[in-house]
This record gives sequence, structure tokens and C-alpha cells, in this order.
Amino acid sequence: MKQEDHEKNMLGRLLHMAYTFFEEEAYSTTKEARMSAKWPVNTEFQEITLEVEASQCRVCGWPLNYRSNRIHRLQSLQGPLQLVCHLACCFNPQCSEHDVLVNPEAEHLIAMPYWRMGWDVLLWMGFRRYARHWSVPQIQAELEDSHQLRFTIQTISSYLRKYQVMVAAWHQDIARLRRLYHDYSDVILTIDGIQPEKGHETVYVVRELRLQRVWFVESLLSSSTAEIQKLIQRAKQLVQALEKPVCGWMSDKQEAFVTTIAAEFPGTPHRYCANHFLRDAAALMLELDDQVKVQMRKKVRGLRTLEKATLAALDLPLTNQPQLSQDQRRAAAQLVLDYCAAVRGVLNDNHGGPLRPAGWRMAEGLERICQSLGRNLQLPPTPIRSQLAQLQGYIQRGLAIYGGEKERLASYVHQVQQVWDTLSPAQGTRDDRLATFRRLEEQFEHATDPITYHMGKVMQSFEAGLFVGSSELDLPLDNLDLERWIRSPKGHERRIHGRQHVGRRMIVEAPTLLPALDAHVGRTGPFTVDDLLPYVEVEMPTSQQQAIARHRVMKKARSKKNATPS
Repeated sequence: MKQEDHEKNMLGRLLHMAYTFFEEEAYSTTKEARMSAKWPVNTEFQEITLEVEASQCRVCGWPLNYRSNRIHRLQSLQGPLQLVCHLACCFNPQCSEHDVLVNPEAEHLIAMPYWRMGWDVLLWMGFRRYARHWSVPQIQAELEDSHQLRFTIQTISSYLRKYQVMVAAWHQDIARLRRLYHDYSDVILTIDGIQPEKGHETVYVVRELRLQRVWFVESLLSSSTAEIQKLIQRAKQLVQALEKPVCGWMSDKQEAFVTTIAAEFPGTPHRYCANHFLRDAAALMLELDDQVKVQMRKKVRGLRTLEKATLAALDLPLTNQPQLSQDQRRAAAQLVLDYCAAVRGVLNDNHGGPLRPAGWRMAEGLERICQSLGRNLQLPPTPIRSQLAQLQGYIQRGLAIYGGEKERLASYVHQVQQVWDTLSPAQGTRDDRLATFRRLEEQFEHATDPITYHMGKVMQSFEAGLFVGSSELDLPLDNLDLERWIRSPKGHERRIHGRQHVGRRMIVEAPTLLPALDAHVGRTGPFTVDDLLPYVEVEMPTSQQQAIARHRVMKKARSKKNATPS
């Protein structure tokens, strides 16, 4: 019995090792191709014979001797292909390359060994995935409909991951970067990060603003100064390789950014994002506006009851309203429903900013609707007069709440507008705007109002990075463009992970996903074989491999199969 138990344990461990091996190799295009399904028996292949181009051994110079054939079957846009590759080896038995088989180089221009699809299929898929943002099921359906090619979702995803790594390597090739920046005297760098949820990594992107080009991306578990310093040092290495000076940095006022950029790029102007400054300066004002907005929305109630009553009135017989035709009743009811829809649209609008807070915008919208209702109520009596008056009462209840703080909020918005004007180059010279900024800063710091005092303290902390360099320095005011770029892959993924969040794939594959997407910006056609063939052996970055491994563990941990039974 002990021997049988031992054999069962050994078998279990072997099966577990085999399962783990295949799971870890799920992202490998080569392994996936080797484990591919057999071809159908009735498949008709177009046969292409490929000969070895070289006639002599590269080591000893002896002639190459034909050894055997290798059959390589694959799918292309023109149909199934069967490549008959003639293999050769050195005829000299004393040569170190005597037992090394030489493959025809022409095979690599059609497909790499062990690939089940040709370059033409891969480049076709990659362009539609990363330039036109097609989903994988959409690519699968189009391949079957237009080219009669059938691939599983897993196969397409596996090859696209390989394509993504190659394109990212092409995009970040230092030789190409030198050629692209040959005519530029300097570069402008910006850095920013996004963390979709607590517990996930933070994706950091370093982007160059002269060419609007993503240089590199990293997913960090920690946002400590030591980890950020590695990113800044990597940017410094790229700058040194390009032999171009950095005329300025742009980022938000994160402490790790400030200290590491000052240490690695001493004397380089570092501008803080004006948008982050404005949000920090107006934080308490926006908090007050949000509190008043919530109370205002609570008072505007009864829309659903009013809509139900209006719809129910349409079902009443005409004898109850003999003076109106059916069309007139429908038009009157539609007017009430339109007003209710307008009010609901204003209440659901949460957009806004320091210069036009969300509650401020909501109150303005409700006031306009209330004024419109007042003009309708001044007309001769109509059958829907009571409904319109009822709706106006709902709105006035909410506006009464906001009216108590409206003047106070208006003064705060005016103060924020004054500060924002000092940052706009259109408002005067740098020295004049700086003088006005300091005057407002001193005025706010001596204020007794806590919100105004907070604005003054934030202005003092941000001043060093808002007016850096000379007036001729071509630095942007904010890095909103980079923030939008980081969030753009959520549309590419087709699955949005929460409002204003990006998906899991963005976190896992960011080091190659963002450069690959950036490489396709502005491209009118697919990449060519010559573009990507030099990078076919490139491996995905170590940080991406680690992120994939971490998320596999996370996925297993939340699996229902692994849950402890209650």
C-alpha cells in the first residue's frame, strides 16, 4: 500500500508540473504553434520549394552538402502554404559546423519556423488590432469571412502578443531614435503615472514632447523615490545615447519626481503641471461645492412620479378632456416629459473643474430651465399648467439650497480665475505675471477664510515650478496630453474597468502595449517584414514577465474553484 501511495503521489506531482509548464508557456507563440491542431485531411496546399542561398560554409569555406528536407505548413492570406525547405550542412567532417543544418533564409521572409501563419497574416492582424483598435473576436470573424482562415481566440492573441513585443522593440530602437532626433537640438521630457485601483501596480510613462513620442513604460509595485529614480536614470541613459540636452521636464508635483529629477538633471527647468496646481489650490472650494451640490440634488425629487402621472393621463378616454384632440394631448404630455428629461440631464452632469465647478454648472442649468418654465406659466392657462408649476417647485427647492452658498462660491471661483490668468502667457510677460502671482499669494495667505488661506499655501509650494526658465522656454503648461494618452488603451481593450479606469491588460502589458500603440499612431498601412524581422527574437521586458506572473497568482487566488468551502 505504501508503494501504491508513493506512486500516486509521484504521478500527482508530475501532472502538476506538466500543468504548470503548459500554463507558463501559454504566452509563447512558438510553444503554442508546436502544440497546434492537425491540418484537415482535405486541405489543399500551395507548395513552395526553398533552397539554401549560400553555397559555401561560413567557417571553413567548404561547399555545403544537401542533407534533408523540412516541411513547414502555414496559413497565408492567399491560402494554405507548404514550404519544402532544403537543408544543407558543411561537407568538411573536421569543421565545427559539420552537423549544423543551414536553413533557407527565404523562409524567414514568409514565416518564422514553427509559425502556423505567415508574416502577411500577422501584419494584417497587428495593424487592425493596434491602429484601428479591432477586438480579437472581430479579427477572428474577418479572417474567416474574407480569407477563409480559421484561428482560435487563443492563437490570435498569442501571435498578437509576439507582434506587440516586436513593434515595441522597433519603436524603442536607439538607432532609429538617433535618426529621428538628428534635426532636433534638444528634447523635452514628461513623466506621469496612473494606478487603476489600490493593490494594482502604477503604470509610469516617460514621453518626449518634441516628437510626441513615448520613450518607455514601466509598471511599478511601489511609487517610492528609489523606484522612481530608476525611471529617471533610464531616461538619462537614453538622453546620453541620443547626445541631446534636456531643456525641460514636465510632471505633477509628486515628491519623488521633484527630488529625483533635481538629482539626475541638475539645473534643468522642471515645470509643474498647471492643471494639478489648479486642482490642488481649489480642492477645498470643490469640496464645498460638491457638498452643496449633493444637498441640492436631494431636494429636486419627484420627476419619476410626475412622468408616470403624465403618461397615465394619455391613457384616459377623451371624454375627460373633450376640448383637446388626441394629438394635442400627446404634444402637451411630450412637453412635460421633455422638461423632466432636461432636468434629469442637468442633475446627472457631474463634469466641471475649478473654474466652473460641477455644482455651479448644475445650478446654472436648473436656473435656465426654471426661467423657461416661468415663461410658459405666464401664457394663457393650459391643461399641463399644474404639471409645469409642480416641476418648477421641485427645481426651486433645490436652488434655494444652493443659493445660500452661491455668492461665497462665486468669490472663490473669481479668486481661482485670477490665479489661473497669471499662468497664461497671453496675459502678459513672465515677470509681470509672476509679480501678480506673488501679490495674490501674499493676499491669500493673510486671509482669515480657510479656503482662501489654503489657496495661498498651495501657491507658495507650487511657485518654484510654475514660472521656471525664461519666457522663451517652450514648455507646455500641463501634461494633460500624457494623462489622456495613458488612459487611451481602455478603448483599445474594449472593456472598461470602472469609470476613468483602465483594464487589467493595460497594467500587465504596459511596457510593450503603450509603445506598440504609439508606434501605430499616424500609420496608414501595416508594418513590413523588413521592419520587424530584426526584432523577432526580442523577449518581452522583465517587468512585464513579472507582472504576468503576479496576475496569474492573483487570478488563481480569486478563483471560485480554489475557494474554501463554507
